[in-house]
Amino acid sequence: MAEILKLARELLAELELCDFCLGRQFAQLGHGLSNRDRGRAIRILLSLEEDKPFAEPGYCQLCLGHLLRVEEWAKRALAAVEGLEFKSFLVGSHLPEFLVEQERALQERYHLEHGGRLNHDLNREVGKLLEAALAGRAEVDLQNPEVTILLDLVWDRVEVKLSPLFISGRYRKLIRGIPQTHWPCRACRGKGCERCGFTGKRYPESVEELISPPFLEASQGRAAVFHGSGREDIDARMLGEGRPFVLEIREPRVRRLDLAALEREVNARAKGKVEVQGLAFTTRGEVERLKAARAGKLYRARVEFARPVSEEEFERALRGLVGPISQRTPKRVVHRRADLIRTRRVWEVEGELSDPQSATIEVRCDGGLYVKELLSGDEGRTTPSLAELLGCPVKVIELDVLEVEG
Repeated sequence: MAEILKLARELLAELELCDFCLGRQFAQLGHGLSNRDRGRAIRILLSLEEDKPFAEPGYCQLCLGHLLRVEEWAKRALAAVEGLEFKSFLVGSHLPEFLVEQERALQERYHLEHGGRLNHDLNREVGKLLEAALAGRAEVDLQNPEVTILLDLVWDRVEVKLSPLFISGRYRKLIRGIPQTHWPCRACRGKGCERCGFTGKRYPESVEELISPPFLEASQGRAAVFHGSGREDIDARMLGEGRPFVLEIREPRVRRLDLAALEREVNARAKGKVEVQGLAFTTRGEVERLKAARAGKLYRARVEFARPVSEEEFERALRGLVGPISQRTPKRVVHRRADLIRTRRVWEVEGELSDPQSATIEVRCDGGLYVKELLSGDEGRTTPSLAELLGCPVKVIELDVLEVEG
């Protein structure tokens, strides 16, 4: 204790320190005390030891008085989050570099191995006051806060950052001709021109644009980002139980959403083009899982052959598709994807001839396999292919996704 008092006396001889900043230099010593209590106790002991009048500090050269104004900072923070809906928060701070460096140099000069940091003190003290003021509504969360409150001492302001809201579900795309996400016009890159009718878009609507608006309106969010477990072609339908997706709402002011009501609203507005189901709140980790997964899929295709095909050669060709497939990036997408050769697997194929020159085929395969090219061959870029095995051109007339695993 004598060593602590000696160090404290030297510190106070050099600088005028508030109780917070005095106590923080010994932050790791003793338990159950705040730095403010620790500093006050040391000051009282010094007053008794030196038999001098006890005096409260009126200013602090280390924090420039900011820790003496924690109540003011807390009130400003409370005003900044007014009207927001959240149940967890975290307080952070942005300090002038000279304050950080000043304290680092002080602790180094006096060998204060048990000292703490100014921003930790400020964050903790304002956080405690906010938690008390928001009792029953919100509490501090150090890992996944819904709201982060930044005390900016450089510009003397309070900033609020809203964590995204994540909602998972499955969508069914019931008509053809709609992309999964917004496609900017190639000519104007989204700015609007005669070619796109000044919409800035290549297609009038997308799955993303049919699903997102009700969520943005209900959450009062700034923007929505659509994350899908893969994507179907624009001219393909997504049927069955639908494709998994996560909708990320950025900067939502309202977080307690009625997902059942939103499901009904999306489906009503989409008017039979798109349907959603199984909505649930989720986390960013689900987005990462969706992106990393290579979900197996079941497709149904209607095809036409350039010549009549017999039942026997049709069945033989279908059996020849089962197994590993070597596929070079299709010509239709190579302008926007790396030109690579990938190996994917076909697990099961079934088909039925409608007549000698047309058939319906179902293919169960790995995610990432281009099924149109599995059937057409894409001028030899996919092998084996149905066209290669039949020895004649094969044209895909319609394609539907019937099942997406996961």
